[in-house]
Amino acid sequence: MRRVVGVVVWLAVVVGTMLWPAVSYNWTFAPTTYEETTIRNYDADFTVDADGDLHAVETLTVDFPGYGKHGIFRFFDEADQSQTNARRVPHDFSVTLDGSPEPYEVLDDNNGRITNLKIGSADVLIDAGLHTYVITYSIDGVLEKGTTGQRTQFYWNLIPGGWLQAIDNAHLTVHLPTEASGVQCARGSGQTGGCTAEGDGTDTLTVDATDLLANTPVTVKVGLDMATPERGTTVPWAARFDPVLGRSPTNALIVLLLAAAAGMFGLWQARKVKEKTPPFPLQYAPPDGVGPAQAAYLLTERTGKKAFVASVMQAAAKGAVTLERPSDKSWTVTDTQGPQGWAGLDSVTQRVARLTGGPGLAFTASSSSVSAGEKLKTELAGFEAATRSWAKESGNMQSAGLGCLGGLFVIGGGILALAIAGGNLFDMGLIALIPAALAAGAGPVLATGANTKRTAQGRELWSKVGGFKRVLSTPSSQSRFDFSGRRELYTAYIPWAVAFDCADEWAAKYRAETGQEPPVPTYFPGYTGDHTGNYTDQMVNSFSNTVDGAISSYQATQSSSSSGGGGGGGFSGGGGGGGGGGGSW
Repeated sequence: MRRVVGVVVWLAVVVGTMLWPAVSYNWTFAPTTYEETTIRNYDADFTVDADGDLHAVETLTVDFPGYGKHGIFRFFDEADQSQTNARRVPHDFSVTLDGSPEPYEVLDDNNGRITNLKIGSADVLIDAGLHTYVITYSIDGVLEKGTTGQRTQFYWNLIPGGWLQAIDNAHLTVHLPTEASGVQCARGSGQTGGCTAEGDGTDTLTVDATDLLANTPVTVKVGLDMATPERGTTVPWAARFDPVLGRSPTNALIVLLLAAAAGMFGLWQARKVKEKTPPFPLQYAPPDGVGPAQAAYLLTERTGKKAFVASVMQAAAKGAVTLERPSDKSWTVTDTQGPQGWAGLDSVTQRVARLTGGPGLAFTASSSSVSAGEKLKTELAGFEAATRSWAKESGNMQSAGLGCLGGLFVIGGGILALAIAGGNLFDMGLIALIPAALAAGAGPVLATGANTKRTAQGRELWSKVGGFKRVLSTPSSQSRFDFSGRRELYTAYIPWAVAFDCADEWAAKYRAETGQEPPVPTYFPGYTGDHTGNYTDQMVNSFSNTVDGAISSYQATQSSSSSGGGGGGGFSGGGGGGGGGGGSW
């Protein structure tokens, strides 16, 4: 259940990030820009042909008051407030400056919503004074169905509301494919009047305006008695969803299918690493040939300090080492028997011998000792690696699925999904679902031990180990253990109970079945004669805390040494197509 919740939360984060451009579509955080230049004359000629395509010529006389500007920019808002499914995509640009061709760059801004025509060169500055720019472009399918009684209408910003410059004089001409009727003209965003379009009843309209402040649109809405031509670029969703879905329903469907395929592939990989738990028939003794740490790893596919402590205790129980406790925060492990003491122990428990350094030698772990912490950190890492290596070399485990690559697959997919969604790469956030679905489906391969699986031999041993843990951990009412005449087995199995993390349950079982407090192992220093019943936890916690403290002391030295360095039938100014504007740079 926890894994399912994690996957749901992960997908919610990706989808939320992916949808953010749609949520923040009209938000702006940019400060108001002071524009030094002024447009003295804005002459624009628009021709709408019988197919509904627009061809425009804009002649701008711009006054540059000083030296230091490279040119101007003219941007086009491809969203249409009156036709939410339409995209007004400009094309076929040409630009001249004072009668000569001028270089320009077409930029894609605002997640694909804005086409920005950056006019001029970065290494050329414009002289102060008046300069004339002529910009031509075309936009397909700008006519739409009428909303005020006419069959067709032309609803357009002849001067878009994004111009940063004030405009002294504007002369606007519109050539239509048929006679106009019900002509409306608005000056200013949200206005319904303020200007007059001459030519109602003819196929040519003219609008004159003076003293337009910055960001003041001039908009016309014209009825046309003609069949509505085929529209230009359209998509089934509003423009705010373009950064998420793109502009092609076919591409969006392909992406969804690929995401589904990626999710299925991830689930397939997850199934390859999933193992069915075998039955655990009761086992009253540990399996032959393995030690506590090996058995615990085969059971859980986890290693750690508790397994290391269990191995130290196993070595002490078998007489290979002695344990002493010089103080509350230190422990000493001494190799008392040499090679003969380790001969009968499993290969992982034998690694404890590396801690002391040889026969007759001792190692003291103190929570304040840096050198002890360094050695413990090294030995603990080697112990864990040896445990994992034993599992494969003994034929009990083998690689599963993609092995370590499976985890990289999931992590890489997750990072890629957030990068695509957060950066809106490809101007289509939906693509993030492909790696996200892969990561979500294959999420279980990140689980501990997911890159390995037990062999047939390993499953048989797994079943025996699980059965032995059942005996140690389940209450007497469910599985009894006959301690009569075998009370020494209680102390012999304590290292196994520690490795299985069920020492308390094992002690409670002894107490319930014998009516006595559990005996204390002779190798537990400082606990002889103590029958409180929790000495195992005390010893394990004390030793583990000492190990943790020593390692922390070492890591602290490493840290310190590395530090230092609108729609419907209404009409208002700024509505309709032809949005955009410009400025200088």
